[in-house]
Amino acid sequence: MIALLMPVFIGFAAIGVDIARWYVEGERTQKVADAASLAGVVYMPQDFNKAKATALDVAAKNGYAPSGTVTVTVEPGPRPSQLEVTVSSVVQNAFAAAIGVPTSQITRMSIADYNGPAPMGSPCSTFGNEPPGSPGAGPTTVLPGRPVNPFCVNDPQFWANIQGPNTDKIQGDRFMNRRCSSGVDGCTGTKNDDFNPAGYFFVVRVLDPARTGPVTVQLYDPAWINTGTSCGDLPTIADDNMNPFATTDARTRYAATNNAFCPGDYAPGASGRGTQVDTSFALRAPAPTGNPLDGAPVAGCIKQFKGSTAAPKANQLRSGSPAYQQELAQVFHQWVPLCTINNPVAGDYYLQVRTNVKLPGGMAPNQYIVSGNANVIDQAGDDTSMMGWGSNQFAIRAASLDGSAISVAGYERMPIDINASRSGGFTTTFNLIRVLPGAAGKYIKFGFFDAADGSTGGTVQVQRPTDATGSIASLPSLQGCQGTGVQSGTLPGCTANVSPSRNNGKLQTISVPIPADYNCDYNAPGGCWFRVVISYTQATDITTWSATVEGDPVRIVK
Repeated sequence: MIALLMPVFIGFAAIGVDIARWYVEGERTQKVADAASLAGVVYMPQDFNKAKATALDVAAKNGYAPSGTVTVTVEPGPRPSQLEVTVSSVVQNAFAAAIGVPTSQITRMSIADYNGPAPMGSPCSTFGNEPPGSPGAGPTTVLPGRPVNPFCVNDPQFWANIQGPNTDKIQGDRFMNRRCSSGVDGCTGTKNDDFNPAGYFFVVRVLDPARTGPVTVQLYDPAWINTGTSCGDLPTIADDNMNPFATTDARTRYAATNNAFCPGDYAPGASGRGTQVDTSFALRAPAPTGNPLDGAPVAGCIKQFKGSTAAPKANQLRSGSPAYQQELAQVFHQWVPLCTINNPVAGDYYLQVRTNVKLPGGMAPNQYIVSGNANVIDQAGDDTSMMGWGSNQFAIRAASLDGSAISVAGYERMPIDINASRSGGFTTTFNLIRVLPGAAGKYIKFGFFDAADGSTGGTVQVQRPTDATGSIASLPSLQGCQGTGVQSGTLPGCTANVSPSRNNGKLQTISVPIPADYNCDYNAPGGCWFRVVISYTQATDITTWSATVEGDPVRIVK
């Protein structure tokens, strides 16, 4: 009977030993798949090749390098922010081999999701207002292509802004100003605790290099030239042909009034004319880690612009005049090329902007542009000898063959200047932050510092993406928003009330819950953007905005 039942005993042994081995191997492969997906997903979606290499390396370090018995497959997940890793292992059976099953294949899969820093402010190829250029001074066209988004317009009614490091924080720049006055949020005495010597970063996102071709990064009015908030310190211009940079529209371009060409650089809150603000720009290559400071400098893409405490005089802008300053005419109310990326790659280039890096010595008196100062990138800390006091408004755009394949946006935080100077009511809408579906179930932490200057008051409302689906799309406004700071508690309609008396020098934070069934058109560059609607009685306001997706940045979703 023992001989007759031996195959049954072996079958029971196979069940008792081999299947237990399968479970043990299943736990191991699952842990390896989880570890590999978590390690690699931090490079998604900007660098899948790096994500794949990292996942394979982690699997190998845990004993599962691809071989005759091990297969590791790494693929993009169902959403752009996700990475899928599948690990298969062939194990030898001890008893089941006797009944014709010598090996078994154990397969486990893991999908990890990553919510890295999200772009702010714009899915468009331009950040800020986009006045037309002049013949001889760069492209005169605007927005040659745009993503499908109703807020990609040539006149969003705001400028990018950065202030000199010695400017008081209460003037609206939360992170570049090192000094404080009393009663300002984020200060210890006269020290700004939020000060970041690296300045600000903007993201130049290349979606498809084959469609963009070479990419030229351009800056509008990048030098701080103190003209007053409405350019009222400029002289009266009588003719339209002034210099090679203004041959057809000088009277309008240099007008002493607040028009489309006037960013309104000035010295806020300072007596006299302020002190010189020198502004530095540098473009960094995509960083696999997603940290702008890890991006290598792009060759030929570092420029500094000397500031001026006085507005230009007519003869300084008129070629042929003994007082003519060619470089002043080149940078003032003009689009200035920073550099061209001849062979761009898909990913995020980072434009660093700061005002605490010293100009190199030996500059000529009428020189306003200097290139190649490595300190713009290499200077890790602050240069306390830089004492600039003033506010520099500018715009950024990325010119390419197809503008819908590229965008320029803020990175985590952005200082902007709304300077419409309109009485009787003012409303503008701009894109706040791009939130991919992988953030479902988390929340947006949105903050704005020093709102409503130059106004008697108004409202700031956060709105859902126009392409959002799920429960968020069926409601007239966002629900469950919570305020912290000037206005605390539940914010009906996700709207905060602002006024200069309450918000001056203060930080207001709004937490916006993202429903678990949230979805959007993440394949479209203009999709998935939460928006801000600002309604003021009038608008002259420098405010620093910040937005991040809060919650576990890296997580297993399957």
